[in-house]
Amino acid sequence: MSLSLDPLRPYADLTRWAAGLLLALLVLAFGYRWGGSHWRGEYQAEVQARAAENAKHAATLQQLAAGTAAVAAKARAASEKLAQSRHENDTRYQKALNDANRAERDLAVALRRGSVQLRPEWACGSPGAGAGGAAGIARGQDAAAELRWAGATHLVAGGDRADAWIGWLQRELIDTRRAVVAAGCAIEVPDR
Repeated sequence: MSLSLDPLRPYADLTRWAAGLLLALLVLAFGYRWGGSHWRGEYQAEVQARAAENAKHAATLQQLAAGTAAVAAKARAASEKLAQSRHENDTRYQKALNDANRAERDLAVALRRGSVQLRPEWACGSPGAGAGGAAGIARGQDAAAELRWAGATHLVAGGDRADAWIGWLQRELIDTRRAVVAAGCAIEVPDR
């Protein structure tokens, strides 16, 4: 009995196995290559999207920084202008106080000289010389006149000082409002 064995038969199975393995390796290699290029594209798209988003955020931050610097400059300028106007208001107020004090002194001198007379409601009539004690009454009248003159001068000076104070307050209020508006912290609404 002769067995005839095909000498290539064992190699045929091996060849089929090798071809299957080669085919599996090729599918795996092409799949890996295709998957790698696909995911590389996805990764690059994600990197580009992130870069664009980061650039947009950087531009927004730059705009905010520029806006903040502009507002700070406006506020600084408004504050400096307010300090200057406050100094001018203080100087004007001090001058008005000095003028009021000088006017008080000048009025007192004018009243004593007789170049200025008190209005009748401020001046009490002096009684004529009566029987006995005319000199005492005159001395009393002089003292009362001095008191009336002092009261009148203080009253006039007090009014001048009050006017100076009210003027200073009004200018401070107006200048402060203008500074707040100039700094961008408020807006002015026109009257309707």
